[in-house]
Amino acid sequence: MSRLEKAIDHRILWSTGDLILWAELELLLKDGHGNWHSKSFRVDSASDMTTFPAHEAKLLGLPLPQHAAHGLIHEQTGLSIRSGYLSCQVVGMDQTEYLFPCYFLGDPDVPPPSGTPPARAPRRFLGLSGVVDQIRWTFDGTPAGRHAPHGKIIVEKI
Repeated sequence: MSRLEKAIDHRILWSTGDLILWAELELLLKDGHGNWHSKSFRVDSASDMTTFPAHEAKLLGLPLPQHAAHGLIHEQTGLSIRSGYLSCQVVGMDQTEYLFPCYFLGDPDVPPPSGTPPARAPRRFLGLSGVVDQIRWTFDGTPAGRHAPHGKIIVEKI
């Protein structure tokens, strides 16, 4: 079974002194010509669906649905949604190719306006739907030396 362990990332929020933790995975995304592109995704167990900026997807040549879903808007960003799939591999694991459902956010022909607040900008999130039945992720908060003082994310092929 293929397995990856990666340190949980962290920073101090200086305005409050709070410790902020998150985990990211590097995915290789397969474009329409069979080429691979490395992109970092925030692992988000609270996200229902994997998301990816539609404009970025078009620049990379990823397969994109022609039209946005009628009447469906991404609640967090207010952007239109194109429901499709990401063909990918997890960097650091075996070469299994996964097909994850994905919401491509925004207009592929228009970049997000400069000055868009981070909360309203389309982001790369790895969500639960169609992912957790193919790979398992576990957050282990046990300190693991100076390279992983706040623990690790463990990713396993199912």
